[in-house]
Amino acid sequence: MVIAALISIGTSTVKTPGAGVVDFFHGFQVALMMTVMFNLVQFVYWRCAATRKTGSCLQRHSPTLYTLISAILTNVQPMWILVVGSWKLCCAPCSDFDLPCTGSSYPPMDGKTPRPCTANGNVFWDSSYCTGTKLSTFPSKGSGWAIQILCTWGGFVFMFVGILQATQLHKKMAKQWRSIRTGRR
Repeated sequence: MVIAALISIGTSTVKTPGAGVVDFFHGFQVALMMTVMFNLVQFVYWRCAATRKTGSCLQRHSPTLYTLISAILTNVQPMWILVVGSWKLCCAPCSDFDLPCTGSSYPPMDGKTPRPCTANGNVFWDSSYCTGTKLSTFPSKGSGWAIQILCTWGGFVFMFVGILQATQLHKKMAKQWRSIRTGRR
């Protein structure tokens, strides 16, 4: 997950608009995040299946459910950015792209044909980011921040809870703490 986050930094440091390396990094980040997160779901599933023998299916596999929710939530933002970048979905005034039209357009796919739109930028960034000259490390719109906080950060909270429950780490740490405090090992 750290590598996937670093890759997102790699995409934001490229200054050339429409560079193939940016598209590559967006796709690679999604592939890496999905691989890591869904492998984590498998780990938690098998861990719960091996260590939790009693209770209902939900009681035995609630950590798996939390981790699955985490895998889905943490992949929302990278997947959405991949879609926005792949289809060049950033709406800006036609003059920003030197197009012979009025109103707004997405960046032309062929370099000259306008693609009319009515939005301001996209869900993450306002129209000032559409030409690729500004560094788009953080969202500039409220909806982008909401996705980042609720989906990405919320997903990591679900992951933390799921892993904690699956490994019973909180109980192991409490037991170790008690033994340290009482002087027994």
